Amino acid sequence: MTMIRRIAACLVTVSLLWGCLAGLTDLLERKSSDFKYEPFFAQREDFDVLFFGTSHVINGVFPMELWKDYGIVSYNFGGHGNAIATSYWVMKNALDHTRPELVVIDGLGLAGMTKTSLGFSQVHLSMDAFPFSLTKWSGARDLLDDEAMEEMILQGTAEDGAERTKMSIWWDFSVYHSRWNELGAGDFIPDSSKEKGAESRIAVSTPADIPKEPGNEGLEKDTVATDYLKRMIQDCREQGIEVLLVYLPFPYSEGAWAEAVTMGDIAQEYGVRYINFLDMDLVDYDTDCYDPGSHLNPSGARKVTDYLGTYITKNYDLPDHREDGDYDDWKDDYKLYQEYKASCFRQQQQLDTYLMLLADKNYNALIEINDPAVWNSEFYTELLKNLGIRAGKKSASADCIYVRRAGKQVTYASSFHPSGRAFETPDGTVRGRLDADGIFSVLLDGRTLYEVTPQQDETAGLRIAVLDQETMELVDLVSFSFQTGEDIREDYISVSGAVRQPESEK
Repeated sequence: MTMIRRIAACLVTVSLLWGCLAGLTDLLERKSSDFKYEPFFAQREDFDVLFFGTSHVINGVFPMELWKDYGIVSYNFGGHGNAIATSYWVMKNALDHTRPELVVIDGLGLAGMTKTSLGFSQVHLSMDAFPFSLTKWSGARDLLDDEAMEEMILQGTAEDGAERTKMSIWWDFSVYHSRWNELGAGDFIPDSSKEKGAESRIAVSTPADIPKEPGNEGLEKDTVATDYLKRMIQDCREQGIEVLLVYLPFPYSEGAWAEAVTMGDIAQEYGVRYINFLDMDLVDYDTDCYDPGSHLNPSGARKVTDYLGTYITKNYDLPDHREDGDYDDWKDDYKLYQEYKASCFRQQQQLDTYLMLLADKNYNALIEINDPAVWNSEFYTELLKNLGIRAGKKSASADCIYVRRAGKQVTYASSFHPSGRAFETPDGTVRGRLDADGIFSVLLDGRTLYEVTPQQDETAGLRIAVLDQETMELVDLVSFSFQTGEDIREDYISVSGAVRQPESEK
């Protein structure tokens, strides 16, 4: 009995120590990977579609929009800087937890000769949240067996301060054990992605130059990346999972074009479908870029997502889960996603990002233009054009414009302010009303949408009311005042003075 008690005591002690260590590991690790993947692990039902690639995928495909418009249940596994070899092991780990009908793989980085990105912290974003398993063990062993990366490290071009070891992937406590002084509220009450692994990059940037004649030549030779892409296709095929290859749009270089050509060759070799977005006019690089040379902002991402939703629905036999009781949680998740998008509007202080976010068919907008200076800027007229608003006689004489579903229908009205002259929209009659105290009210079919004081009215060169397209409830009300400014972008108007409707009036 004494021996049994000793063994039992040892087992209890080991269990307690292991539990404490596991708890400390969860507490101290950076939460970026958990934030990205928690909704994936929380779902018991299988996903229809998984997306893999770099940050072009994170910023370029929105699963919640695919759910809302097509009933597609998907997850975005794009990782910042992911080499295709890294995406391969992310896919292998993901397939341990779900069995999709379709895997979508982006080809950025196809010329790569390394298995991981230059910054190893980016590998942690993609791998930390996966529980330890034989797959994760094998992945770390393979990814760290990388002669090309070792040579770059020797040359001093691949260090970002992150520990580049297999153990750091298997058990990330070895990396984060000293984070005590960095702990914050988010470590104790962690949040999770409202975008199912995607990430909205909210900015508008002038694109880099694009080659006028990119050519038709692919990569000169096979690479480490092409080898791993082929392995991804083969592994999916062995498991009965269909594959769609894509090359997502961005202001590309000749090198990127060569990757896109090679991606098409591989698609043809394996008999899988391929979409080369570089060869389309789907996005407008003047309005749809987050930064000059690479990522899409939400306006561009929604165009790509909508195209993919239509394409996938047409070419693959996937169910529409919107009325499927097993996926009712997605309805609740979509409400949280709507709240997130609404918060993005309320955080903006600049007109360019605000107009960019309006390129969303789930919203309508009433735009009062009290100062026509906005039409003097090519930069802003491009953003208005992105909403279906064309500079011309109608817009020049209009002081109020109603935009329905991101420009599906646009109504121009003149003499709206301050007379309140009524005009018809597809969603009802809009009219203004000025009372004796100078309060200007705007009504839709007799229901007050918003009111502004004389002071607010005087400072508003342009005022925008954002409405939920389904409920017609007011999401945000903001005013911008203009003054001509100097900036690296030619002759555009600087914006100041965003004025929000008080919370009590919303």
